[in-house]
Amino acid sequence: MQPGSEHIMNFKQIASYDNYLLANMTLGMLQENEITCHLKDEYIVTIDPLLNPAVGGIKLLVIEADYQRALGIIKDAETAYLKEIPCPVCHSYSLAAEEEINQPESFWGRLKNQIAYGQTATYRKYYICCQCKHVFPEIPVS
Repeated sequence: MQPGSEHIMNFKQIASYDNYLLANMTLGMLQENEITCHLKDEYIVTIDPLLNPAVGGIKLLVIEADYQRALGIIKDAETAYLKEIPCPVCHSYSLAAEEEINQPESFWGRLKNQIAYGQTATYRKYYICCQCKHVFPEIPVS
């Protein structure tokens, strides 16, 4: 071990945003909970939003040791927020977030994703009403 290397922190991406405000609100929430984190590519996306797809959005990075705790804080905040939004279809307060990760094991599946989406794995998030089962691609506007 090199002298001083005990202070090197390894960071892991926990989220990606195309919205400057949401990225900074999440960063602030994690920092308030004493999570060591920072944003990457924030200035590039803010100055030229057309570069967002090229750089993969504003990335929120957290220290690896705090990754699971930070993930829990973000999920708890989202769950609490969704409880305040009525379903536009049935008006119940039962929205939930769903996530799908497509991580093909085959070479051809990974290659297809790499060519089509620029990465070997794809991620999709959507919202569903647990009452009427209606699916929303984005959080419905209340």
